[in-house]
Amino acid sequence: MTVIRRASERYVTTQPGITTWSCFSSGPNFDPDNVSFGRLITCDEHLVAPGAGFESHAHARVELVSWVLDGTLEHRDEAGRRQLIIAGAAQYQLTGTGIRHAELNASSLEPLHFVQLGLLTDEELPAYDVAAPPLTLTAGRFDVLRRCRSTRIVAPLVHLFVAIGNFHVAGHDLVSGDSVRATDAVEIDGDGELLVVTVDV
Repeated sequence: MTVIRRASERYVTTQPGITTWSCFSSGPNFDPDNVSFGRLITCDEHLVAPGAGFESHAHARVELVSWVLDGTLEHRDEAGRRQLIIAGAAQYQLTGTGIRHAELNASSLEPLHFVQLGLLTDEELPAYDVAAPPLTLTAGRFDVLRRCRSTRIVAPLVHLFVAIGNFHVAGHDLVSGDSVRATDAVEIDGDGELLVVTVDV
């Protein structure tokens, strides 16, 4: 089964300096029929104004992957870590039983545009890394495909998100913000940046 979800179907949340488009429901946009795809519970696209960001907040029992499209993401956490993440590297955070962190636009002049994915996990110890994809997750795998020519992905659950560009999947033309949820093999053509999460069942 393959389900296409268009960019216009996402839930939109605004707060000072931040606009978020969410593929899955949560908080004020709660929809009991769209809370997860396997262990994947978050696929959020954030546009953050210069100088704005998510101040210190808590996460637990999830693993997070952040992918910067434009600008510079500044990470700060309670362990004293401060790191700048730019396009081309994935930030990975395993939250264990609990962490607190802040995610800020490092620039006072340019906007920050990034996508964050979140998957449920039972791991108890936190971990942190910034690396080029692919990334092996406790609950699956994360990768970014830029040029696809009859590329075939086989996994029990596959989530695709078009971050940039145009792709063709399962007979459908997809543009930025569109996503796919597949429970079988999918064949992909296109160019841009396609975020791929294969999810363990």
